[in-house]
Amino acid sequence: MTLPTSLDTIPGMGSAVIEHRCVTRAHLDKDRAQSLRGLRSCRITLSSTSRLPPEILTTIFTYIVEEDTFKSHTGTPRPCGAPISMIVTHVCRHWRQVALECPTLWASLNCVSANWLDIMFERSKKTTLVVIYGSPGLLRSCFQQIFSQLPRIKFLQLCSYPWEVNRILDCLSSQSAPLLQTFKFSVARKSHTRVFGPISDAIFKGRAPSLRNVELTECTFSWTSCIFSGLRTLDVRRIGSASYPTLSQLLSALRRMPELERLTLGLSSRISEDTEPSDQVPLTRLKSIALDTCTLRNAVSLFSCLVFPVDVKIALNLAPIGSSLSDLFSAIHKDPDGPGPIIRSMRAILSYHTFGIQFGTSMSLKSEYFWDPRDDDIPLSIQFKCSSSTRKPPIIFDMCQMVPRRQIQSLFVTSSLCLRDNFWRVGSADLPGLESIQLSGTCNIRSLIAVLQSGGAQGSDVVYPSLCALELKSIDFGCGEAEELQDIVIMRASHGVGIHELRLVKCRNLVDNRVQLLKEVVTDVDWDGHEEGLVGGDGSGGGCLCHICRDESSGEDYMQAVLHSDYDYDPDSDAYSED
Repeated sequence: MTLPTSLDTIPGMGSAVIEHRCVTRAHLDKDRAQSLRGLRSCRITLSSTSRLPPEILTTIFTYIVEEDTFKSHTGTPRPCGAPISMIVTHVCRHWRQVALECPTLWASLNCVSANWLDIMFERSKKTTLVVIYGSPGLLRSCFQQIFSQLPRIKFLQLCSYPWEVNRILDCLSSQSAPLLQTFKFSVARKSHTRVFGPISDAIFKGRAPSLRNVELTECTFSWTSCIFSGLRTLDVRRIGSASYPTLSQLLSALRRMPELERLTLGLSSRISEDTEPSDQVPLTRLKSIALDTCTLRNAVSLFSCLVFPVDVKIALNLAPIGSSLSDLFSAIHKDPDGPGPIIRSMRAILSYHTFGIQFGTSMSLKSEYFWDPRDDDIPLSIQFKCSSSTRKPPIIFDMCQMVPRRQIQSLFVTSSLCLRDNFWRVGSADLPGLESIQLSGTCNIRSLIAVLQSGGAQGSDVVYPSLCALELKSIDFGCGEAEELQDIVIMRASHGVGIHELRLVKCRNLVDNRVQLLKEVVTDVDWDGHEEGLVGGDGSGGGCLCHICRDESSGEDYMQAVLHSDYDYDPDSDAYSED
């Protein structure tokens, strides 16, 4: 029997069949991909977003770019350094066409890598540019490309390594910047041994007529530079000794800014006072002034030479104070009996190293504490480092007495220090119209309860006679203090000065049955239901660790020991030193 085909040809036939199947499969995959793209294109075309008018899409795209540029920029480059405007060009043909025909979408360079810059410059056409490079590593690879467009830039924010500063300043000095409105420049990882040139009149070839906002950090510069003329915002911090001004140099620079609205200065070293206090600078449009890491003497010297509106928002972050605060308040409030905002609330943040005091025009302070608050209703904020002579909590009430036009109705206290009875007694004497107290922190309410329990038989002798609301946050209740608080409410109600609102948030050693006792005598009790005991060991037999039980078990006044360990507090005097 003879086979029709040689066995030698079978392997070749097998390879041909396999190759044919692979080619066929490739064609099928290609056809399927084309079909899927067609279906996707039809779906996008039929979707409502694809039928939006170009002007609506342009508005949406512009919002996305502005949100990324001004509100969410952190100086961290996007993967591959691609611009965010590139995203919308990969959705559909309609979106891509609209995006490419809108030059403003390509005018924001937020940490864009060098690979994309030429595309951005081309697509933005002649639109003014917004340039933000908070990453010095990315900036060093493309700053020459960027500065070639300097005449088009209206917003320029740069962060440089110290060893790149001179090259960058040379580039910035090669052309004028006729459209530049905002200039922000900072030096990262400042080296005390590396010397780099100062920002001088040579920058922007001395021509930046539209410049209104300047922020400099860790820089060396001359106060006579052209960038300090006609500004509306000036923010200068952590400057080197070579850039430290005398008082006359600082005032001379401020005179060239009659339209100045916002001023922030870091003045950690003493200013040389080479001018008379009578030589004053009017800043009639000033809205806010902030002095960071500033000595008290520098603050007094500067405020003594400035004339500004009474509603200016002032924020001070002071070094340890060693002289009288009355000089500071006299320099700030030159006409204490004149018109101005009414102060209705006070917030105090008390810790071992730092005290912070803020005065507000509203009764509520909803934002978190920061020494330079963004709230417009906090016209005065003062934070200072504590020394052994100034770590006395009643100092906040001394400061309050120096504030004009005060009608304090709300007091907010956050303290990690133990507050003595005298703190609350001084507060009652100085704030007779106080209606609300909010107490939070790691302190307890033992001293507050002791003061609220005191007073004579007449209603006029009751401390805090206007108090009607109490809020306690993160407070450790001692055993029996909830019952004592109930007795206080009853006593005050009998004198016609009842507490009608009580809010309890994250308080420990407070359980439901104790809260029910308070609800029997307080009209409005808002409790978050947080129940957490204060027991030692595993919670089963270690005993109560509240301050009252600790005092009883120690055989001594535990609280007094804590008080004297937290700050050198004279039990017979609340005076603080004014060296």
